[in-house]
Amino acid sequence: MEEQERKRVVRDGDETRRVILKAGIAEFSRHGYGGATVERIVRRAKRNERSLYYHFGNKEGLYVAALEFLYEKQMLAEQALDLGKLSPPEAMRALVRFTWSYYRDNPELLSLLNTENLYKAQHLKKSSDRVKAIASPKMRLLEELLERGVKSKDFRSGASADNVFLLISSLCYLYVSNRYTLSNYLSRNLDSPDARENWLAYIEQIVVDHLALPKK
Repeated sequence: MEEQERKRVVRDGDETRRVILKAGIAEFSRHGYGGATVERIVRRAKRNERSLYYHFGNKEGLYVAALEFLYEKQMLAEQALDLGKLSPPEAMRALVRFTWSYYRDNPELLSLLNTENLYKAQHLKKSSDRVKAIASPKMRLLEELLERGVKSKDFRSGASADNVFLLISSLCYLYVSNRYTLSNYLSRNLDSPDARENWLAYIEQIVVDHLALPKK
């Protein structure tokens, strides 16, 4: 009975941590770090403040855990792409499509990243080791893809994984995060299906052309 009770306590603790984390992500996404309150988070999670402090220390600890969780969630989704079955150009296109779709389908990630940039990453700096551990597989995936493309003579040599990562992220992130203000500025509905598909096709080609061997 004691062993069963211990397992039940562990399960309950894991569930409490999960629901508080989920509630925190929703609140930080909606109100930012400064606007989110512990009271509102625990009310949404249907838990008490003591539980939040036990599992996360304080609001900042929960916020950092939320950022780590969202980074890791994206990294794990990328790892599941199985790009090795595709030719390097098609794999790169798939990676661009994934990034584009992921930003569109996970607005809470963009919201928290926008918030953290306002704070100049001061909270993420307190989690530098964890963030590096999450980023490492992500960047290794891109490095291996570039190396494979050079060996197959689909890609030129010398392209840095950091630069390609920044290129893909910029082309996807700016459009998604600023589509409403850009739609107003350009007098176009950038959120229409046609506009989104046209931009995706365009940025896929930009990235592949950037990496292609120079034509003789």
